[in-house]
Amino acid sequence: MRKSDTPEMFSEIAPRYDFLNHFLSLNVDRRWRRLLVEESALECGGKVLDTCTGTGDIAIDFARRSRPGEVIGIDRSVEMLRIGTRKLNKAKLTNTVKLLEGDVLDLPFPENTFDVVSIGFGLRNLPDYPKGISEMARVLVPGGRLMILEFAPPPTGIFGRGYRLYLERLLPVAGGLISGSRAAYRYLCNSINDFLAEDAVAGLMKSAGFERFSARRLTGGIAFLYRGVKSQGEGMHGG
Repeated sequence: MRKSDTPEMFSEIAPRYDFLNHFLSLNVDRRWRRLLVEESALECGGKVLDTCTGTGDIAIDFARRSRPGEVIGIDRSVEMLRIGTRKLNKAKLTNTVKLLEGDVLDLPFPENTFDVVSIGFGLRNLPDYPKGISEMARVLVPGGRLMILEFAPPPTGIFGRGYRLYLERLLPVAGGLISGSRAAYRYLCNSINDFLAEDAVAGLMKSAGFERFSARRLTGGIAFLYRGVKSQGEGMHGG
């Protein structure tokens, strides 16, 4: 499966996507997303862009756990956005959160627009990592924060071997049976195994003009929360 096909893949599994995320992670994914919102240090009235928003979980968390002026979620999968819109209506958050169809590689916003830009489990699906990070940097105000929540290749050691076994054997079977698309969960496994190590992600962020960089290991290193602050240097617009 090519990365250009991922919007169609996510639309196919959208009806069971949220359930599978929580079930297959034993609800750890909820805690990771809360941590992203907390560590973004969004000030009251700030503007947030959540890219690759899917069904809007991170965007909704920003609306519930901080006091934003505006939250925009953007994604290429229309079906995922449709489900996200239903969640917003149920939570009565449509005045705060807007979900839009769009591509993180070509964001439809002017530079220096958002105080926080986030991407949760979407970076590894982009066909061009540097361009995606550069676009997110472009729309951030100087001093704004980029928050990246992403899986990492399985760590070494006994825990890492157990996790790799789960990832390669159990996840495609369980995810495929529940969602109806084993191919989607084989892709998930492969995309995690093939993704960048921590230092490579750090290098991309620093090249795009981020400083005060941090990377927090989550759950034994199976995921990382990356945080970078856009340089306030004159003329710096993220690449």
